[in-house]
Amino acid sequence: MRDVGLIVKVTRLCNLRCSYCYDWRSGPDQRMPFRVAARMTAAALRDPEHRAVEFLWHGGEPTLVPIDYFEKVMAVQGRFRRPGQPIVNSIHTNALHISDRWIDFFRRYEWQVGISVDGPREVHDRHRVDAAGRPTLDRALRGYAKLRAEGLGVGVISVVDRQALALGPDALFDFMAEVGIRDYGINFAMPEPQPHAPPGTRVDHYITTKERTEFLIGLYDRWRAHGDRGIEIREISTVRHRLAKIRGGSLPCTFAGDCFGNLYTVEANGDVNHCCYLLGDPSYQWGNIMHQDFAAIRRSPNMKVVVAERAEEEASLQQCPEVEVCRGGCPMETYMAARHDPEPVGGCCGQADFIRHVRAHPVADEHG
Repeated sequence: MRDVGLIVKVTRLCNLRCSYCYDWRSGPDQRMPFRVAARMTAAALRDPEHRAVEFLWHGGEPTLVPIDYFEKVMAVQGRFRRPGQPIVNSIHTNALHISDRWIDFFRRYEWQVGISVDGPREVHDRHRVDAAGRPTLDRALRGYAKLRAEGLGVGVISVVDRQALALGPDALFDFMAEVGIRDYGINFAMPEPQPHAPPGTRVDHYITTKERTEFLIGLYDRWRAHGDRGIEIREISTVRHRLAKIRGGSLPCTFAGDCFGNLYTVEANGDVNHCCYLLGDPSYQWGNIMHQDFAAIRRSPNMKVVVAERAEEEASLQQCPEVEVCRGGCPMETYMAARHDPEPVGGCCGQADFIRHVRAHPVADEHG
């Protein structure tokens, strides 16, 4: 049996126009019809291979969808949930539309909430503007504060693009500490997939393996020097826990090992693809939930080809001395590096230098 994550693109409509984002759309037919959401939910929960299911409600901006829609989704989950089957619902929002009614909904159904804050004003307000071109940092922080004031746990994702990279990890860490954000993770900007791009093709919004490593090492050193072990940075906590052989807690998909057949993105029309970063490459489209169940999707010819290709990649990654920690890393990052990194790391997912740095500079706490 497997634990499955569904990234549900419940709408492509968005009230922001982030410079690095290619997920939003405009026009009609950008919201998932309820019949698609209901069929996807029932199929995911009824599949005997699915021990646990996480629904990650994503966009665009999912809070543009009425709460009544999600109330009906919860009814469908209650109808098809198998006895004892764990279900997690999480939503990723820009936090501009957080209201008392949304907070009541999140609390009542125990939804996890993630929001986007890209760091200091000169970074966030440059990249994350609304449809009228206005800055959004103050509004995002008000939404964050409102959620926290109501006792809801909130995780934050910070997208690191060129400007954040130039400003440096110390600036990001110090900003987060200043505004009271103590639980966050880093998503390095990624371009739209270009399946046929020759190796080394230059594109906007791509952070190389070397740049990612240097940023994470700097962030770790700043966190370590700061001394507050209550600050949880996903990339740091993951490596430290893996080194300490701690298996508890959630594991980011980038270190989870084999993700094919365990992670899906579902589009408004029911198309089922692999992770959302690879939308646009038809090789990673597995089927459509309106016409197939998940058992048939797992038998997709496309998935079989990709799984075989990944097995060859993982065989070459076994020579990396840190493979037991990184588990070969993220297939999406390998995919992008093969096309856009001018200095791709051979025989390694690219995490080894960061892992070695954390290993060489341990921090003593309750985990050792």
